[in-house]
Formats: sequence, structure tokens, C-alpha cells
Amino acid sequence: MKLKWFSALEDKITKWNIAFFIFILVFILLVTIQLDYMGIQWDEITHLNGGSLILRGEYQEYFGSYAFYPPIFDLTTATLFGIIGTNVFTARFVSVIFAIFSLIILFKLANKMYGKKTALISALLFGIMPGFVWLSRVAMIETMLVFFFTTTMYFFFNWMRFHKNKDLILSGFMLGVGILVKYQMIIAVVIMFASLFVLCRDYLKTKLSRIPLLLLAVVLVIIPWIFVSYQVYTSGMLDQWIYAIGIGNPEKSLYSNRLPIPIFYLIEMTWPYENVHPISLFLYLVGLGGLGLYVLRRKFEDKFLLIWFGVVFIFFTLIANKHWRYVIPLFPVLAISASSLILYVYSRIQNSLLSKNIDLKKKQGIKIIAIVLVSLISISVYLSISDAYSWVKKDQIRVEIGEATNYAAEILDFNESIAILAPFNLFSQDMVKFFLEARNMKNNTVWQYPELPVDTYTPNFNITEFIYLCEKRNTKFVFFYEHGEGIPFFNTDLTLLDIKKQIAESERFTLLEGSLYFGTPPNTVYVSRFLNPD
Repeated sequence: MKLKWFSALEDKITKWNIAFFIFILVFILLVTIQLDYMGIQWDEITHLNGGSLILRGEYQEYFGSYAFYPPIFDLTTATLFGIIGTNVFTARFVSVIFAIFSLIILFKLANKMYGKKTALISALLFGIMPGFVWLSRVAMIETMLVFFFTTTMYFFFNWMRFHKNKDLILSGFMLGVGILVKYQMIIAVVIMFASLFVLCRDYLKTKLSRIPLLLLAVVLVIIPWIFVSYQVYTSGMLDQWIYAIGIGNPEKSLYSNRLPIPIFYLIEMTWPYENVHPISLFLYLVGLGGLGLYVLRRKFEDKFLLIWFGVVFIFFTLIANKHWRYVIPLFPVLAISASSLILYVYSRIQNSLLSKNIDLKKKQGIKIIAIVLVSLISISVYLSISDAYSWVKKDQIRVEIGEATNYAAEILDFNESIAILAPFNLFSQDMVKFFLEARNMKNNTVWQYPELPVDTYTPNFNITEFIYLCEKRNTKFVFFYEHGEGIPFFNTDLTLLDIKKQIAESERFTLLEGSLYFGTPPNTVYVSRFLNPD
């Protein structure tokens, strides 16, 4: 018995598994460096506050304000808040955990399909994709989505290949949990049926007869959430979901129309903004080349990955609201296809060099090709790592909202409020609320003016209205953020300098000379007092 156990362990301790384990350790070390330093993103704060509310048992407020997304990420965040503590690092560490899980399941999937060599290279390429690295450092749902999406595909592929109902049930379970991470996970069902009709035609009827097992597993997972979230539908949240999926905010609507629809994601995945590359260009081209290899080779595994890529690509192309994060389930496919192409070319070169029927001149030419290939791959890997580092470094902007909030919290009296002036991606009422409620200060409200973020909606600033609201809401402090004060807000000529001028002329606020500030220029949070008339 001991020999059998030792033999099984020995089979797992291979050079490929050891190399993968070392890579995972390096990945963890690098993505957790200064994990809580970057300013909180607008899309993160929903999950920070959601997890905080769940931890405190304030479910009614959670469903009323933060049930826009399904609950799994927030539940996981709340669990870690209870273990580690309620802070930004903990919330972002959830993404780190599922990034690691994603790398592990990708390694297992690629190993099942093409062997350990392909699996290791696929995991390495996926782990250095700049978009994946960035998402591993923010409290957003994408790394969790990648894990459940890839795991669903892993078990479904196993079921198609080896016909074990256990794999089908596990695939359904993972699909159900994935839907509770992000509703668009439902697209996996289309991939499943398309794969059955294309790859299992010879025994299609038998396979389809087992699908109820998958659907039952899905229903058992999601039905509790359907009952619990019934009030969400009755409160009008359903309209918000449809709006967000179909249109989104004005900035996203304009953003989604900046490229021709059929090729939008072909460009978006590698070059959405200047100097930002979710997948570095050279590795992206290698990945697309790998898909081309699959089209020509047409193995069972190749066809499955092509269906996976095609269905996700078409689905999100047809949705009006677009962003590179939405197609993150394609990244594992491109990592595997890039690895396949690299090893395919390598094997062709190796076989040519070992052939006895090749003359010396051709052998020299093949060696040159091999050197060029190794150089190109090395450069591609270097550029991907460089792009990831540059992206993370660019976003390492420290916004000391927590420090400003803690200062104000020491002075606030009962029912006094804080106003946030000109909210935007890194500066909002919900961010201040997170730090305030971490101190159990539920009697002090936080509000923002204008109500909508000034970097995505055209602001309508009226100093008379702002002063009236400050008086009405018993405001003691006004927070405003210095960075970009000369930059016009969305779709207008209005700037923060214009607003500060109106505030100074009103003589109802302490401005720069009489304000406290937190942070270092040009990323400073100013804390101004609202002055009641004598």
C-alpha cells in the first residue's frame, strides 16, 4: 500500500510539475507586491462594500444597493474579511487566489489535451499576459470568472472524451457557480451544445440524453439565489442589468463604437488604449497563429478550443457594450494555442535536424530558423512581462481616501455628513463610505456632487444647489481630489479649477489655504470644511 502511494506521488513529482510550482510561487510573490497601494477603482468598491455588508449581516442593504452582480465574489470577499480583516488588501487577495486557481486549471486542461510540455508553456504565457496580471491585482470578478469558466470547460471536455457522468455533473456544478459569479457565464452552454453537435455526432443521441444531469446540477446551484434575489427583480434592478449589458454608460457606449464591430475584439484584446496591451502584440499574433494551426490540423482538442474561441468572440461582439475584460475567457485559449504553435514549429525543426536525408546546407538554414524562432519567442515573452510591469506601474497611484476619512471620522458629530466633490474612477462616495463604516460609523452619511462620475457623464455643476444640499444634509467636510484639475470633465469644458473658483467666490468653504490635504501632489485629497453663515 505504501509503495503504491509512493509510486503515485512519484508520478506527480515531475520536472514539469516542479517548474510549474516554482512559477506559481514567483507569480504569487510578484502580484502581491504593494497590492493595496493603488487607489481603489470604481468597479472595485462595489465588491468591497458588498463584502463588508455581508460580513456585518446587513443583507437587506446589500440586496438593495449591491446586488447588481451575482453574490459569489462578494461572499468570498466577506469570508476573507472575517479571516484576515476588512481592508483593500484582503479584497484584492481574493483575485490573487483565483488567479492562482486559474493557472492551475489551465495547466490541467492543457496537460489533458496536449501533454505537460504544452501545459507548462500555456500556463507561463497566460501568467504573463498583462491583462491577466492587472486583473489579479484588483478586486474585480474576472479572475474568478476565468477559473469557473475554464473549470467548466475542463470537466465538459473530460466528459466528451471519457464519457464519465461524474465529469458532466461537475461541469454543471461549476457552470452554476460561474453563473453566480457573472451572468454572462451562461454562454458556456452554447459552447457545450456546439461542441456536442460538431464533435460527438456519432453518438449524439446518447450524449444528449445525459444533458439533464448537467442542467440539474446547474439548477440546484442557482435556485437558492433566484429565491433570495426575487426582491431585486421587483425593485427594478432587472432594468439596470439589461441597460448595462446592452448599452452601459455614455463613455462606454462611445468607447464600444470606436472600431468596426466585426474586428473590435481582435484589436481590443491587444491594444484598447495607448500603451496598454491586455495581451502583448507578439504573443497575441502567436496565439492567433496557433488558432490557424488548429483550423488546419483539426484534432478533437483543436476543434473544441476553436468552438470555445468562436462562440465567446461572436457572443460578445454582438453585445453593444464592449470592453476587453468581457472576453477574458478567451485568454486561456490563446495561451494554449500559442503554446501549441511554438511546440509544433519546434518539433518540425527538431525532426528536420535529426533527419538523415538532409544536406549540410539545409541543416544550417534550419539552425538559423531555430535561432530566429527562439529569439522571437524570447522577445515576445520579454515584451509581455514589460507591458505587464508598465501597466501596473502606471496605475500605482496612491489616493489617500482612507487617511482623509479617518481624519474626518475623529471630528464628525452625530448625523453630520461628508460631501465628495467631482467623483470619478478613483474617488467616490462609496470609497469614503467603506472606510467610514469600517469604523462602525453608520450615523454619518456620505454623498457626492454631481451624483454621477464626471469622467463618464457630463456634469451639471450649480454652486447654489451644492450649497443648499450641504446645508440640508448637515455637511461638515467636503473632499475633493487635486489630480487632473485642469482637465475637462466628460463631454464638457468644465474643469475642477472652474468649480474651485466658484467655491472660493461663495465664501462658504475653506479652500486650499485653510484645508488639510492627504497624499503627495499631484495625487492629493483635500479636506475642506463647509462654513455655516454667521
